[in-house]
Amino acid sequence: MPAYILIIFIGFAGFFLSHYIAHKKRRKDEHFICPLRASCTEVVHSDYSKFLGIHVEHIGMIYYGFISIGYGLLASSSNFALFAIVIFSISTLAFLFSVYLTFIQIFILKKLCTWCLISAFFCLMIFLVSLFLAYSVWIYS
Repeated sequence: MPAYILIIFIGFAGFFLSHYIAHKKRRKDEHFICPLRASCTEVVHSDYSKFLGIHVEHIGMIYYGFISIGYGLLASSSNFALFAIVIFSISTLAFLFSVYLTFIQIFILKKLCTWCLISAFFCLMIFLVSLFLAYSVWIYS
């Protein structure tokens, strides 16, 4: 049960982080504060800030919201075996997508966004905890 709570907490944090990025990106009159003197403004306004025409931060809000709600449902009932597989698969895809975006920052843009890296870390943590949960279910089933 603590693993579910951890994922839900990280999901909420990721949702609010994605919302913050979307808000700052939309409000061009406000300065984008990026910790560690990184290049957040340049990264979030780059050509890679959209995927299939959708802003990456909006994809993040949908993902983190889905993860929080999904793991909340899983924590309240164990009758969602198929849903657990689906949500683990989505966590895996999100982790791989965050790795892709991190590589874009490092090797193509050659600029880093601290907020984006924190979001990638959130995806990594959700993936690792959900992998642990999935492994536990598969071993003890």
